[in-house]
Amino acid sequence: MAIQRQFLDISVGTVLKIAAVVIALSLLYLTREILVILFLAVIIASAVSLLAGALERYRVPRLIGVLATYLVGVVFFSLVLYLIIPPIVDEIKQLAVVLPDYYEIAARQIFKTTSGISPDYAKNAQSILLNFGEKIKEFSSGVFNIASALFGSAVSFVAIIVISFYLSIQKKGVEDFLRLIIPQDQEEYVINVWMRVEKKLGKWLQGQIIIALIMGVTVFVGLTLIGVPYALLLGVVAGVLEIVPIAGPILSALVGVSMAVLTSPFLALLTLIFYIIVQQIENHILVPILMKKATGLNPVVVIVALLAGAKLGGVLGMLISVPLATIAGELLEDFSKKKILSKNI
Repeated sequence: MAIQRQFLDISVGTVLKIAAVVIALSLLYLTREILVILFLAVIIASAVSLLAGALERYRVPRLIGVLATYLVGVVFFSLVLYLIIPPIVDEIKQLAVVLPDYYEIAARQIFKTTSGISPDYAKNAQSILLNFGEKIKEFSSGVFNIASALFGSAVSFVAIIVISFYLSIQKKGVEDFLRLIIPQDQEEYVINVWMRVEKKLGKWLQGQIIIALIMGVTVFVGLTLIGVPYALLLGVVAGVLEIVPIAGPILSALVGVSMAVLTSPFLALLTLIFYIIVQQIENHILVPILMKKATGLNPVVVIVALLAGAKLGGVLGMLISVPLATIAGELLEDFSKKKILSKNI
């Protein structure tokens, strides 16, 4: 019985292509921090360019519009840093101090006993809250600490700001930058994809920020009037969790009701009714008005992107996760259209 031997014939060209792909992937991995810096700079420049372009329609010079946008951003974050964060840290520390007492109240109201449930849970939660408060205090102690926490280092932060500023003061700065790094035969397609992504991201981000601010302030004022403790902290939680579609508002409501039930069941009922009313207003008034034009960003995709970004890259990964998911969505949509078109031909 003859044994047949098969030989894999690989040409020199194939070997060179495989080697080129391996080298390219290695370079991408080694320069990933630089690529993230460039990507974030392009995103910021695109957002600033949209605002500067809007100001140009009112005959405001582009340079002044860009400077004004950055100045407003600095003032806003400074106000958050020095006016809002210190009271939040104080509320976190106060909550940590009274947490064991709240634990006993909850055990008595819910389980009708204070025995049989380990008090270690309360002590661990107290320790977590105290550490969290200290972390926020360290985080908010200076601009460079914030930069290091968000962007890996102050140098990366400065590079992002400088590059984004340079790109945004030019009318087609981002487009010219993309033409510089993209092969000529792919220029028009890549720029077309980016313009679509930029439009979707801009509208989605504007809507999310406005809704988050409205919901945060509304929850703070409402819970303060009702008498729920730590209303400022709960308002910030509500605003931050708005970035997570569907699940975010539900989680913020659970946190608020949980805090209220430790005071009294009647207060918890009032708080639950308040959150239901607020979320109905959000779902039927705010979202239709502010997000009606921000189509294309599926809430499930946003949630998955944020979770994946947080897992792979922490805060920085979350910052770039939604833009990357939007780009991937546009590419997949184009691929599907081409596939359907090729079938019909």
